[in-house]
Order: sequence, then structure tokens, then C-alpha cells
Amino acid sequence: MRNLKLTLEYDGTAFHGFQRQNGLRTVQGELEARFSGLLGESVKVIGAGRTDAGVHALGQVANFRTTRPIDIRRAAQVLNATLPRDVKVQACEEVADAFHARRCAQSRTYQYTLIERGMPSPLLGRFAFLLPYQVDVDMMQAAAEPLVGQHDFKAFQASGSATRTTERTVRQLQCRRSGDTVQITVEANGFLYRMVRIIVAALVAVGRRDLQPEALAASLSSGERLAKIAPAPACGLCLLRVSY
Repeated sequence: MRNLKLTLEYDGTAFHGFQRQNGLRTVQGELEARFSGLLGESVKVIGAGRTDAGVHALGQVANFRTTRPIDIRRAAQVLNATLPRDVKVQACEEVADAFHARRCAQSRTYQYTLIERGMPSPLLGRFAFLLPYQVDVDMMQAAAEPLVGQHDFKAFQASGSATRTTERTVRQLQCRRSGDTVQITVEANGFLYRMVRIIVAALVAVGRRDLQPEALAASLSSGERLAKIAPAPACGLCLLRVSY
């Protein structure tokens, strides 16, 4: 039995997230169906992160086990031949049997893209949150800094997911501008349900001066969710990489 590690890239627009769901198109479901057909055996794919519906990935990591003699030098090309256009394998390697894409991960890094643009964009709108106004990135960064470190992030969790603990360690949270594009990069040892998108929405509210920068630290400390802050749209979020 061989254990194969995959680095995946996908456009999440037409997927109902990564995790398999009956009757819905998901990344895991697509991979398992295509690989099982190709290899002639049942394949179970394990992903490092359960990205939500509409969320993209440049560096999602997954693994699966197979008894088939795939040439590892051509494995990515062979697997890609059976995959649809919106999900592809960027790298494939054989790893130790103990490797588990989710359990072995030390951190995951997501990037959220905002574009200050007055008009809708059929292209950019698939991969960014288009803002019809400008935001103050310095104020956003000031609001973000208290969130770095080990904290209880229950105030930044959406309802609908059970978890043993809401404590997470954020290793970096950076807001950067390049022209009319603002990118928010966050790395942590794990994330709560829609945690990144709630943080982004709160930072955008700070950036347009609807919320004081101190409000995020206060919410973190109290454990109380910020009022009227809905998660930012999924289209702007991308899983950049998983670190081991």
C-alpha cells in the first residue's frame, strides 16, 4: 500500500466546499470519484483543510492510499488527465505511511483579496471581494495586531460547527496594499468555522471607519461576537499553503 501526498490547486466557485457531501459537488467527492475510476479501486482522499463553499486553493494538501503501481514521476500528469478544469494536482510525492494531511499539519495560511473597484467585474469578482470604497489599511493592521498569538477565538466563529476547543494560535495576520488591491494574510495552527472571513469583515469595517480598531481586541477578550458583522464573501478567500 502506497501513501501519496498531493498539492492541489482549485477554483472553488462551483464547489460546495472541500468535504464530501451527498448530492453536492465537492473537491473531495470529485477527487475520490475520478481517482477511483482511474485506479479501479476505492480511493479515500484526506484533505488538510475543509475549505468552505466558494473558497479557492493554491496549496491545499491531501493524501490517499493506493495499491496501484503509479509511476511517481508522472503521477501528477496521470491524475490530472482525469480531473476537471477547476481542480488540478500541482505536485505528487510518495510519503511515509504515517503521513496524514490534516493531523500532521502544523499551520495553514490563507489569503483574502479585496479590490477597491466601483463597478462589478465578471473576472475579478470570482476571486476577490470588490469594494466600492477605499479602506484605511493602517487602521486595519492596528486592529489586527492584538489577534496574533494564542487566544480563545469563539467571538470569531460562526454557528453551525461543533469543536472541542475554540482556542487557536495565530502566527501572523498582515494587511497589505498594492494599488487598489488589499490582501489580508493569516497563518494559524487551525481555524474555527468561517473564522478568517469574520476577521476580514471586521477589519473591513475598521478600514471604512464603521468600527474602532480597539473593537476587535475587546471582542476577543469578552468572547462576544461583534454586532452586525457577517462573514466576508467566500470568493475572496484562498488557501495559500499548508506547513508541516
